[in-house]
Amino acid sequence: VLFSLFSVILSFALGLGLAIVFNDARMRGRKVYRSLIIIPYAIPSFMTALVWKGMLNEQFGVINRWFGSFFALIPGLDASPPWLDGQWLPYASILLVNTWLGYPYMFLVCSGALQSIPDDLTEAASVDGANGFKRFRLITFPLLLVAVAPLLVASFAFNFNNFNLIFLLTEGRPPVQGSDAGRTDILISYVYKIAFQSGGGADYGFAAAVSLIIFLIVATISAFSFRFTKAFEEVR
Repeated sequence: VLFSLFSVILSFALGLGLAIVFNDARMRGRKVYRSLIIIPYAIPSFMTALVWKGMLNEQFGVINRWFGSFFALIPGLDASPPWLDGQWLPYASILLVNTWLGYPYMFLVCSGALQSIPDDLTEAASVDGANGFKRFRLITFPLLLVAVAPLLVASFAFNFNNFNLIFLLTEGRPPVQGSDAGRTDILISYVYKIAFQSGGGADYGFAAAVSLIIFLIVATISAFSFRFTKAFEEVR
């Protein structure tokens, strides 16, 4: 749940921020910048995950090779941090890669939603003396959520079952002693290990039971979220 929640929050925040920046008509070359921003969305996600896995490699990764001297200055880090196999760094690495994969989608959605908001509303607020932050908080953001909230729920449900990212990036590492699950496993990757990589042999019945639990969790959260997001329609 935390993985899905933080993935949606980070990708939405970054996508929305970029959409606001490039929605300004005064910026030159917006079409070129927008084309560059959506490149991560155009590349297959499994290829991007494998590229990031190589970049985050503790011994040979380009990130440690380039920034190792800087990392050594941070308390608690050494020159070659174990990005994919440490105590807390794997969580940060997974969220970083997932944000990279998810922000172009949020950028496209937020760009379309921002362009559909009438300029008359923000102009009237400016005449009344509202600054940029108030216009965004009281007008732009509520109207934006009308269109974006259901997509945020769908993104949450997708990340809840984001098997490819976990399996290709960390494979659930670091391991938990006495359990098939690793510390970075999510339920769907745990189901895969139970069914195909369990040390005690494949247990398809238990894997099917956990899969049913996943369905119930996602269905419950999605139903509650869709019911809650109906409140945003009142701002129309």
